[in-house]
Amino acid sequence: MSDFHNPNSSDSTVDVSILPTGWLYLPDTWIFSDGKPVLKHWSPDFSFLIRHHSGKNVMFDLGMRKDLENNPLVIRQDYPIITPHVPKDAYDLLMDGPVHPSDIHAVILSHLHFDHTGDVSRFPSSEIIVGAGSATATTPGWPTSDFSPFDGSVLSHPNFRELPSSGPGFVSLGPFPKAYDYFGDGSFYLVDAPGHMVGHQMGLARTGLNEWVVMGGDCCHHKDLLEIDKARSISVKDGPNGQPGFHKDAVAAKSSIDKLRIMREYRNVLTVLAHDASLQGKVPMYPFNLNGWMK
Repeated sequence: MSDFHNPNSSDSTVDVSILPTGWLYLPDTWIFSDGKPVLKHWSPDFSFLIRHHSGKNVMFDLGMRKDLENNPLVIRQDYPIITPHVPKDAYDLLMDGPVHPSDIHAVILSHLHFDHTGDVSRFPSSEIIVGAGSATATTPGWPTSDFSPFDGSVLSHPNFRELPSSGPGFVSLGPFPKAYDYFGDGSFYLVDAPGHMVGHQMGLARTGLNEWVVMGGDCCHHKDLLEIDKARSISVKDGPNGQPGFHKDAVAAKSSIDKLRIMREYRNVLTVLAHDASLQGKVPMYPFNLNGWMK
């Protein structure tokens, strides 16, 4: 297997930690085109802490909020199926380690679904950063609209910011044509990965001189969709909130999955999907780092 190479010549790295910000059931028929109707996967909801040498701390996703009764009505209607469980949210988990929530410079959201946006009100001084097009795609949110699955408090956060779709700081990255160099030194990229919903983005962090971690968000919901030899495909007939599958644009989602499959084959890249149950017990969790995973 070959190695992934950084388009930026800098040697800068970041420290990355996984936070298990809840668990929920994901029905097999929501994930796979050949899913079994009676099968559900008890899946983690991973968020990530990224620490930069400048002293800036960034969260990539917040997982689920702890006060589940304050999620949009449309989401709560699926609770009998997904049974969300959040013993500690991102704020609580950070409090158990060395980085205080007030020290989080920015919360970057892979996208605006409830199991990634958490409770942004617990991070009042942080920037809330989303991918291009997210605001338009989720307005009006709940509770302005009873039928919206999106939490309106994300868009109304005083430090809300949407990334542009192009411009300074954007580069091509492996098989992905567009990624944003967040710190400007090649240590952490926000990778445009369309399909799941408008504005969906992944994270790519450099955790060593020749070591990388992909934070896959909801590019897909199970590692079997990334296996070269299994060739399973996403569901396009059954999904949450009565939708036909998990992904808003199935064609674009399949293309993003194909590209992520290529990234996953690099010897020096570890791929962590937001709901990858296969990694539980195999990788360290916060306050420990993923750095050095290749050793």
